[in-house]
Formats: sequence, structure tokens, C-alpha cells
Amino acid sequence: MQAHASIPIAEHRFQFGYYRQVWWGWLIGSAFFFGEVGAGLFLVSLWTDDLIGLTLGYLIVMVGKNGAHLLYLGRPARFWRAARRPDRSWIARGIWATGIFGASGLLWLLPQWVGHPLWMGGLATIIFWVAALSALFLMFYDGFVMSASPSIPFWHIGLLPLLCLTYAALGGVTLSLTVGEWLGRTDATIQSALMWGESLLLVVNLLLLAVYLWLMWHRNETARETVRLLLEGRYARFFVGLVVLVGLIATLLLSLAHTQFAVRWLMIVIAACELTGDFTLLMVLLKSGLYAPQAAPVFLLSRTQR
Repeated sequence: MQAHASIPIAEHRFQFGYYRQVWWGWLIGSAFFFGEVGAGLFLVSLWTDDLIGLTLGYLIVMVGKNGAHLLYLGRPARFWRAARRPDRSWIARGIWATGIFGASGLLWLLPQWVGHPLWMGGLATIIFWVAALSALFLMFYDGFVMSASPSIPFWHIGLLPLLCLTYAALGGVTLSLTVGEWLGRTDATIQSALMWGESLLLVVNLLLLAVYLWLMWHRNETARETVRLLLEGRYARFFVGLVVLVGLIATLLLSLAHTQFAVRWLMIVIAACELTGDFTLLMVLLKSGLYAPQAAPVFLLSRTQR
């Protein structure tokens, strides 16, 4: 532990220490956020048969997620290069999944927009399930993109895709509740089930975060340093303050209050808190990613050998 305490976080590539992940910033974080939340809302709206929720979820993915990716890449032609090897790359699989979602989601929405059935029987069933499964894939695929990188120990864990999935589901349920609240959803059973599901997902996400941090604390020194950054370092006010206190605990308490008082405007506050925590979590995961030091300098080696 004394040797570890002597290792700094390097401010540049010529300094010894833990190297920060600097390539993925707010644009990638925004793409991840829009993809997960939009797909979550789309999938929940398939279950509730909510056309407005379906349309909103579809647009969040196709405009928000794809728009952020385009701004990050700079040139649309780069998409085709990234999509060439879906057998080897999670990024390529995500591009294909987004394209399949875009096509199948549009085919499913068209008959509802025009108010006339365009697809019948087995074809309609196929379109439904392709849209549903591609949305489900988008909900957890970002976790596989990040966990596929062994060079950043804090990301390299199978729990990350599950965390992305549960957060995407939470965002989708919260947005569906908000849409239903403000548009006056008449099915009280569905609204009640969504409220129960939101409370359950909030508790599940809080437990998953605790397990995630515990596993990373006991993994290796690089992952442990990231945990320190999240709990007591430069990202603690964002992780503890926005992700845990605002995004999970405050959202849960407000949701419980909403079930008792049914104040309409409170649902907007709940959605704002939950989505703030969701987006902040993705950003601190990206920003706090650390590469392990490649080699210790002579002065540090001599100090640890005493």
C-alpha cells in the first residue's frame, strides 16, 4: 500500500503514473446515454403499446445516439469502416444492431402512424421481435464495448453490461411513466406496474453499483485507484452526489412520495433526477478509466525495496 500511495496519476505521457483514458469523452457518453435510454423507452413502450413512447424512444436512438456518434467521428464514411468486422468488434456489432433497429423500428411504427395495418400475420410478428431484440441489444451493448478493453481494469468485468442493461431499463421505465403521466394514461394497472418496476430497478442498481465497487476494490491496484477517484477523489462529488444521492436515492424517495400524493409535476422532477444520475454514471465511468503504469522509475523501485 505504501508503494501504491507513491504512484501518481500522470498528467502527461512522459510522466510516470496511472494514465487517464482521454479518447472517449462527452460525445461518446452522450451516444451511450441516448442509445440506452432510447432503446429502453422503446422496449417498455412495446409492452405498454404506447405509440408516443415508441416514437420518442425511436427518435432518441436514431437522432441522439447516431448524431453524437457522427459528431465524434467527424465523417459518416468512417461508419462503414467500423462496421466491416462484426465477428470481431463490439463496435461493429453495435453499428449493425443500430441499423437493424432503425429499419425494424420504422417498419413497426409505420402502420401505427398511418392508422392502417401494412403487415399481417407472421411478417408483423417477425418485425415486432426483430425491433424488440435489437432494442434489447442496444440497452446492454455499450457495456460490452467498454468491458472488451483489458487495458482498463475498471471496465474489464462482465458485470458492466448488466449494469448498463438495468440502467437502460430504469431510464426507459422512468420516461414511459413521465409520458403516461402527462398524457393521462388511462390504464392504471400499467402505470402502477411501471411505478413498482421503477422502485425495484432503483434498488437493484444501487446494489449492483455497490457490488461493482467492491469487486473493483479487490481486483488490482489500478481498479482500486479508480474506486478512490469515485468515492473520495476528483469524481466523488459527481459519483456520490449525482449518481448515488440524486440519481438513485432521491429518485426512489420521490417515487415513493409520488405514489402517495400523485402530484403531476413531481414526475418531471423524478425523471430529471434519474436521467441526471444515468448520464453522470456513464461520464464518470469514462472519465475515471485508468491505464496501469507500464514500468516503475528507478527512484520508486528503490523506495519500495527498502
